[in-house]
Amino acid sequence: MTREVLIRADGKVTYISISPNLQKAVAATILAGIAWTTYSSVGLVVNERVIEQKTTEVAVARQAYSDLMNGVGSAYDEFARLVGNLQKSQSELLGLADSEMDAAQDPAQMAEVTRRAAAARQTLDQADAAIRAKLAIFQGDLTSIAAQHQKLNETIAQLQDDLRLADRERSQSEAENAALSAALQDSGQQMAKVVGDQEQREERIRLLQQAVATLTHDRNALVDRRAQLAEEIKKLEQRLIAYQTSQQSVVENLAQRTRTNVDEVLKTVAMTGLNVDKLLAKAGEIMPGIGGPFVDLTQVADLNAAESAMLTVSSLDDEVDRWDRLQFVLHSLPLAAPLDHFMLSSGFGTRRDPLNGKLAVHEGLDFSSELGASVMATAPGKVVFAGWKGDYGKMVEIDHGLGIHTRYGHLKSITVKVGDEVAYRQKIGTLGNTGRSTGPHVHYEVRVDDKAYDPMNFLEAGRYVFKG
Repeated sequence: MTREVLIRADGKVTYISISPNLQKAVAATILAGIAWTTYSSVGLVVNERVIEQKTTEVAVARQAYSDLMNGVGSAYDEFARLVGNLQKSQSELLGLADSEMDAAQDPAQMAEVTRRAAAARQTLDQADAAIRAKLAIFQGDLTSIAAQHQKLNETIAQLQDDLRLADRERSQSEAENAALSAALQDSGQQMAKVVGDQEQREERIRLLQQAVATLTHDRNALVDRRAQLAEEIKKLEQRLIAYQTSQQSVVENLAQRTRTNVDEVLKTVAMTGLNVDKLLAKAGEIMPGIGGPFVDLTQVADLNAAESAMLTVSSLDDEVDRWDRLQFVLHSLPLAAPLDHFMLSSGFGTRRDPLNGKLAVHEGLDFSSELGASVMATAPGKVVFAGWKGDYGKMVEIDHGLGIHTRYGHLKSITVKVGDEVAYRQKIGTLGNTGRSTGPHVHYEVRVDDKAYDPMNFLEAGRYVFKG
């Protein structure tokens, strides 16, 4: 089973979980270390005892050898003393015999001397025999001592070999013990590393558990929030359907009003005599690109409120797009007179020329007023000509876009120059009598794609637009 180790340090308690495999590995390492330590210690003790015993035996053998040598020396000393005593006695006897022989006068004395000499010789022979017997014993002892000496030498050599072997075994045991110590130290370091790795794993597991708990809490919160959002979306969808229903009605009304306004503007533009579709096409090229396929709402079945509203808005977008184009066209049309106060002195079309009386085509309108009256632009645009132009005299020509130009002739003075952007009803000059003219007036033309159109149609359309 998994065991936990409690470590208290610096007032903190740390729990370390040790798995069964890790427990087995640690236990095996510890048992191996203990067994090896025990074996090595026992071996060292036994080896020390063997060495001690061998050393004792060598000391005993050396002492026996020393005693033997001392005994041999004593025996030699005793033998030398006996031989010396024997030789001394023999010399004394011989001297005494010679002196007595020399002193003897009669046969009896000679015989006594001879007897004593024989007795002395017999004593010397006995002493010599005793000495020879002791010598034989001494030689036997000496032979035994030599054998013991040889045996002691062999024993000492064997003991020295055993001692050297014991020293090698002890050195080997010490080396093995050092290796074991190093191995145990390394095992301790590995054990510390394993414990450290285990602590790191425990810390990672703890952090992961915290992360899982946080994620679980967040997930539950998200589930709750999703349920709330689903309920809110459901309510919003219901409100949106109601809003779309109401807005669809508003959009439909607005679309209807837009179509009505479009029709009114179309009617106004049509009064000028211009091609409305052509003008709208030109406006579409100038204005930003918008549009899309037209889908008739009445031909679409099975639509929900949102889709119906979107189609209605799409239809409204088309109407507004058309309205924007018409407004752009309407903004470019010259729908006003160039003077505030005037009298129309000549119309558009066929007339008799005022100077030669012949029939001619008059491509504009003549507006009479007092000399020096302000002449104004009838629509916003850009001045493309400002100066003397033949029969027109002093003339200003303005480009209003979409191919629409206006001309203002017979001016007394010009107050703009080519390139100027002019606004609606901005002064561009003063009424005069320059060029081919019979009196003070403004010759006013409206030209579209360089074709002259009756300015009166534009004035009528302008009165229709501004009638409210």
